[in-house]
Amino acid sequence: MSADHYKVLELRRNATPEDIQRAYRTFALRYHPDRNSAPDAASKMSAINEAWAVLGDPARRREYDASMAKPPVHPDFASAILGAARDVILRGGWRTVESHEKALILEQARQRIRVVFLDRLDNALLLGLARQSSEPCVVLALRVEGPIGPSACAIDLLHSVQLGAPLPDGAARSLFVPFL
Repeated sequence: MSADHYKVLELRRNATPEDIQRAYRTFALRYHPDRNSAPDAASKMSAINEAWAVLGDPARRREYDASMAKPPVHPDFASAILGAARDVILRGGWRTVESHEKALILEQARQRIRVVFLDRLDNALLLGLARQSSEPCVVLALRVEGPIGPSACAIDLLHSVQLGAPLPDGAARSLFVPFL
């Protein structure tokens, strides 16, 4: 997302659908390249169209408003929380098969699980992670954006909420109890 769509259309966040449509039409007439020969008219029109595409669709507007309401996570804060989560997982008594900066593969009694630690997670990223290996995958994330599908399990660390697929059965479930 390149710019604040409300600022592009010079609207308040509580603008009605009629206000949004009126602002779009006004700016589209003003900046359309066929009517405005200014060098930046095409780029302004592109931003206006993008703002309209998001704010003019009620579902996309709700998602946009929800994402704008989430404050960004400071990198030091993020690394401290993810480091602490990693320490809790490592103290769970499972054998570490593989260890990377953002992922662990753990094993106990022939059961394997992959744990991934991320600042931000969306459904596309979760789907990609689920396809990377055969073992069950649980993602611990600080910021979860958009709806999460059933491709893998995710835990929103800031809100202590489990999303997506159910937690793995058996002993692996106990690894994640401290986060819920």
